[in-house]
Order: sequence, then C-alpha cells, then structure tokens
Amino acid sequence: MKKALKIFLIAILSVIILSFVMLITFPLFFKDKIRTKVEQVINESVNARVSFGDYRLGFFRNFPNLAFSLENLTITGIDKFESDTLASVKSLNLVFNLSSLFSKTGYEIKSIIVNEAMIKTLVLEDGSANWDIVMESDESDIEEDTSDMKILLRKISLLNSSVSYIDYESSIEANLAKIRGNISGDMTLNETDLIITLKAEEFNFTMDGLKYISNAVADTEMDLFADLDNYKFTFRENYLAINDFVVNF
Repeated sequence: MKKALKIFLIAILSVIILSFVMLITFPLFFKDKIRTKVEQVINESVNARVSFGDYRLGFFRNFPNLAFSLENLTITGIDKFESDTLASVKSLNLVFNLSSLFSKTGYEIKSIIVNEAMIKTLVLEDGSANWDIVMESDESDIEEDTSDMKILLRKISLLNSSVSYIDYESSIEANLAKIRGNISGDMTLNETDLIITLKAEEFNFTMDGLKYISNAVADTEMDLFADLDNYKFTFRENYLAINDFVVNF
C-alpha cells in the first residue's frame, strides 16, 4: 500500500514538473512564428515605417492565453511626413487565444494593452494627415488577410500615455498627457455595445495662438451602441468633465 502511494505521489509530482517545464519552453516554439506573422501583417497594411525592439512570449500573466509583447514600437511617416513619428510605444501586449495557434483559420487576438504610448497626430496646411497610413485593399486581399489573422477583440487598454493633435490647417493644437483608459465590448460583431472610459491628468487646448485650456483634468465615460459596418454610433448616458465643468449627453 505504501509503495503504491509512493509511486502515485511520484507520478503526480512528475506531471506537475513536466507541466511547469512545458509552460516555460512551449512559447519558444511559437515566438519566431508569431513575430514573423505580426511583422508581415503590419508591413502589408500600412504606408509607414514600423519597427520594434525586443519581444517576449509567455503564459503566466494571462494563462491559459498566450501573451506576445512588443517593446519600443515606433511608427514613422514617409513622404510628406518623412521625419515625423506618428507613435512610439514602450510596450504593446497582444493576448492570443492559445488554441488558435493550432488552427488553420487564423490567430485570434483577444485583447490589446498599450503602455506608455506617445501619439502625435498632425494635419498639414494642405489637409494631409499623418495618420492616413492604411493601405487600400480589394476584397480578395481582405479575405486573404482575414484568413491569416482574426481580431477577436474584447478589450483595449491605454496606460500612462499621451496624445497630441496639431492642425496647421485650422490653427488648432490639443494635448492630452498621463492618459489611462479602456475600450471594452465584443468588437467581433457588426453591432455591439461599447464602454469607453478615459482620463487625462493634463489637458491643454490652443486655437489661433490663444490658449483656452491649460493643465486641466479631462475625464469621460461613454456607453454607446455601435454599428461598425455603417459607422453609426448611438450614445446612451455619457459624460465629459474638464476640471469641475461636467457635460452630460
């Protein structure tokens, strides 16, 4: 009896150790495969220079899903915006559905976490915008891309980030700093409910050289129904606050 119990305990311990080793080593088999696919999708989708530094792959923070993290991601413009950096991100975390890595129908990205992003949007005097970088695709291209990577997205998180908007055509400049926020909802559906929360510790707004808002706190929460196919949005109970000034709509 004691011998049988000892064998049983050894077997259980062996399974635990083997499982732990697999959790550590398993991501290594997919690391380069996922990076290659991410680079391919990005470069085939945008008219810009995209680069990133180190990258990591692991289970533990999002088990049983798989997390793929890009470090020091930058998106730089071309042509008119040759020297302009549209975005720089300290870390971008993509959470994959593990089972989709074994599927022929594509990878499923469940959530995106953006940390310490600096986003600079720019409109020139001729109306050109630096964020207009998405390549035009025909339906066959879209179908082919969809088969390679699906976006099963339920949450986007923005942490400790900043966004600036400079419009030389309208002489407007707005800056949001120390931003944190979330967009949650089933973004795989044609029609869905979205909850958007956003708070910026520093908000500045200038028009025609005059500063109208300086170092204000901006806070908003939006509950809306989104028709993503037709880009129609129905607002429910929402609010926008700038310091003590609150607008409900």
